Amino acid sequence: MAGSSSRGAAAALLNASGLGAGYLYLRLWGRAVGSWFVTALLVLTALGFHASGTPWFWITVFALWLARMVYSGWKHGSAGPPGRRPPWLPLTAGTALLALVIAGAVQYRGGPQDALERGDAAHAAGDCATAVEHYDAATATHNELTFSPALDRAADGRAGCRVVLTAEAAAGEADYPGAINGYGDYLARYDGNPPWPGAEDRLAGLHLDQADSLAADGTVEAAYAAYAAIAAGFPGSVQAAAVPDRLDALYEARTTALADGNHCPAVDELRPFLALDGEHRDDPLAEDLAGRARDALPDALYACGMDDYRDEHYSDARTTLEEFRTLYPDDPRNGQVGDTLIATEIAQIGSGSTGDLPDPTPAGSAPGGTATVEIVNDSPEALEILYTGAETGTGTVDACGGCTTQSDLLSGWSGTACQAGIDRPTTTIRLPAGTYEFVVRTPGDSSVTPFHGTWELSSGTAYSDCYFIETSYP
Repeated sequence: MAGSSSRGAAAALLNASGLGAGYLYLRLWGRAVGSWFVTALLVLTALGFHASGTPWFWITVFALWLARMVYSGWKHGSAGPPGRRPPWLPLTAGTALLALVIAGAVQYRGGPQDALERGDAAHAAGDCATAVEHYDAATATHNELTFSPALDRAADGRAGCRVVLTAEAAAGEADYPGAINGYGDYLARYDGNPPWPGAEDRLAGLHLDQADSLAADGTVEAAYAAYAAIAAGFPGSVQAAAVPDRLDALYEARTTALADGNHCPAVDELRPFLALDGEHRDDPLAEDLAGRARDALPDALYACGMDDYRDEHYSDARTTLEEFRTLYPDDPRNGQVGDTLIATEIAQIGSGSTGDLPDPTPAGSAPGGTATVEIVNDSPEALEILYTGAETGTGTVDACGGCTTQSDLLSGWSGTACQAGIDRPTTTIRLPAGTYEFVVRTPGDSSVTPFHGTWELSSGTAYSDCYFIETSYP
């Protein structure tokens, strides 16, 4: 019996390797093949069902199967006759085989952990491309039977790194919103404490890249908002420290016309910076830029209006100069602005459909170096006189209460316009001698055609003319 007991122990020990060696020792070929089949089936099933995710279940399954094989080897070995070989030989072989299997299992189990550690090191250094290679090695299917938690940790690290790699791919294509969102997801994944400590700095750098891109190609508002987000979101960072200089560069880059003295484009350049004060109230950075624009706008606006007038862009000149007068009512240049607006209106009227003012009629003498112009109103409408030359200004003549509108059907033989004996309203304008443009119009009735003319007023001459309104018929 002793021989049978040692034979059973040897078979049990050989089967403890999980390789069915005890059955081979007992020459139970069918059981050996059957054990291999069951073992292979268990292995394939475990690999397919992510055994490392439920390690204790599969450890229990394999332990029960191994215990079944050990018991079967002991049972069948003990039931047979003693072997011919010395009992120590199969026991030694069984012990050596079990030791070899255990050593291999230990080494096999340590493989995923080693790969995980290499992956984590690369991840922490920000080298996610290399880290993913190590994580892939750790999570290889053949490592499932290690039942190591390293596989799940490696899978998590790989998922985080893939977010980084996707974000970097977006950054490489200048898709800054995509890259920024990617890094935001990465930081959120780890509650702001990711394996790669440089991720937040990289995110700040992407925000700066996006702001620089907008500064080059976007609107002032979009670029400013992007820079302001860096200052607010990453205080104390290198990128936040760079924001003031970047905003200075933005202002300089977007006000080149101002620097070149190109006044009308300069006005358009300044308006977006002026708007920052309203959009970002109480923001010192915005207030600084808006303040620089406010300081530059009066000169640019004034010069633009004057340029438009000289270039005969009368509608633009009127719009710009009226804006100047509204925004800066106390500016000492408003006298010149008012004169230019009058001259602009005269030029606009003169370039349109008007009647021709005849040369003024000399009616006497005036003090030397000056000329006087008397306007008599023989119409039921008030008249407005606009003039520009050596001096620019306006005058008015009240409506004539007892006067009527004349008819061109009757004016040839029974008209009564400007006849003597009626007290009509008048005004007299005293001017330096010279060449003037005059406009006479009725401000209360836009249907009356204004009259325009260029007069040469001689020194020491008094002029007087009577004006009436005549209705024309086809």
